[in-house]
Amino acid sequence: MRSLIIAIVAATVGYTLSVIINSTVSAATLVGFGIEVGLGDRIQMAATEWVGLASTYLPIYVGLHVVLFLLLHRFFPSRSESSELNLASRRFVFAAVGALSLLLLYIGFDTAMGLSGVLVASGRTLGGLIAHVATGAVSGLIFASFTNSPREAPVSHDSTGS
Repeated sequence: MRSLIIAIVAATVGYTLSVIINSTVSAATLVGFGIEVGLGDRIQMAATEWVGLASTYLPIYVGLHVVLFLLLHRFFPSRSESSELNLASRRFVFAAVGALSLLLLYIGFDTAMGLSGVLVASGRTLGGLIAHVATGAVSGLIFASFTNSPREAPVSHDSTGS
């Protein structure tokens, strides 16, 4: 249960970073048109976008990462079974899975639906895509770091589930 909560929190942090990136790009576009966008406006844009995308992008983002992180956590060595080098490798693997899962998600939506399939507008550019993919890496790092904390019980690998 603890791992599930950590996965949901890690994915929600990644989603929040993704929304902040998208609203920052939108604000920069407005500034490029000569419209003044203050800090309060930027915060309001991010909050509005967070809520606005919560019905589509949030469930996709959280669902994708929760499933992948929990599956990987089940089969990847836990803290008590590995050295510090392996812990670093574990963090790298979770970050890579978080990043690659979003990259494949974006490519899949783009392939299937074209520009209308873009989940967030700033993901249409290479820089935006890289920034959003990086939020998946952050989610993976958060999950791997907190599931390696001393309170996390080792993952059982036997068939009895004990």
